[in-house]
Amino acid sequence: MASSDALEGLVRFYHRRLVAPAYALCENRSDAEDIVADAYVRTWPGLVRGQVYDPAAYLRRAVVNDTASWRRHRFVVRREQLRRRVAPAPDTPEDQVAGQDELWKALQTLPLGQRQVVVLRFIEDLSEADTAGLLDIPAGTVKSRTARALVALRQVVREEEDV
Repeated sequence: MASSDALEGLVRFYHRRLVAPAYALCENRSDAEDIVADAYVRTWPGLVRGQVYDPAAYLRRAVVNDTASWRRHRFVVRREQLRRRVAPAPDTPEDQVAGQDELWKALQTLPLGQRQVVVLRFIEDLSEADTAGLLDIPAGTVKSRTARALVALRQVVREEEDV
């Protein structure tokens, strides 16, 4: 199969699976699409050379790392633009990821590290060990970030209910 055909097949197979967590982490669909596209470009040489055992995990890690990098570089400007956003486009990963508007808003209040573990553990359904490996942090850090994130999410949801 030619390289362009292989890339097209890879994109067709993994794209939706990668955009949803990228969107959950960066809060903007077009940025999520850009992050995923950059991940394909950066990982493609390794995929073509056969140096990758698990393309899904390889691409997922690239997306998580690129999202963290994206957030560091664009945090201040993008945050204000995102707050002014009126409504998400219909049929976005937000609809699939959150299910409820309150939970989605609560997820956006978490610091990046906590949001990463929540997205990977509960949305991507990864184990603690897989999440730790993907983020290159100890399993204990995954557990503590998850615990703190769940406490924060419960509090935000309770505050929303009281309003």
